[in-house]
Amino acid sequence: MHRQTSGELDENRLVEVLAGERDVFKRRGNPAYQTFLSDPINIKLVVDVSASMYRFGYDGRLERLLEATLMIMECFRGDKRFNLHITGHNGSSPKIDLVLPSMDLDEATQLRLLEGMVAHTQYTYAGDHTIEAIEVAVEESEPDTLIIAISDANLKRYDITLNDLKPLQSSKVHAHLIFIASLGDEAAALAKAVPNERAQCCMDTNDLPLIIKKIVTSALK
Repeated sequence: MHRQTSGELDENRLVEVLAGERDVFKRRGNPAYQTFLSDPINIKLVVDVSASMYRFGYDGRLERLLEATLMIMECFRGDKRFNLHITGHNGSSPKIDLVLPSMDLDEATQLRLLEGMVAHTQYTYAGDHTIEAIEVAVEESEPDTLIIAISDANLKRYDITLNDLKPLQSSKVHAHLIFIASLGDEAAALAKAVPNERAQCCMDTNDLPLIIKKIVTSALK
């Protein structure tokens, strides 16, 4: 909070200090938008813990998935404005509950979750439930829920086409798909064809914060 009459000196207002202004301090406060957000925003992260994440891990896809999941948990931990729900999908199931909104995401819990995700990729059957996982997330979510699905994009192997991604266009929720791996340029080509920028590619975890920020911002409009 800037332009305060007490607190820490705001280095960006040194000219005003010399001019004798009094509101040249800054201090921490709650964001203004907290006052009009009556209900928490539901965010559902749908992560790919299929066997291919482990078997093709030489390209760093599993590490990117773990980093992305950890980053999102840290981002929303303890923030009462958001309810975070994380589910997984693999060759055995389209829905594996990993984090419920009621859980306390301390560091020990986060570590157990990440270890569990690795275990799922190692011991699951071959197969892919990406589309089914998105469908389940859309069907079970409350209106205006933000859904972020992460997949390693074995598209041709499982005959995933643009038509299969229609659930991303649901008017009930804000659904987005992020590809964190690809065979050739198939993920980029498909993501580009998905309307309304509901699918994107992220092959570098450093790009993820900007992508997530863009998705959350668009959902809040």
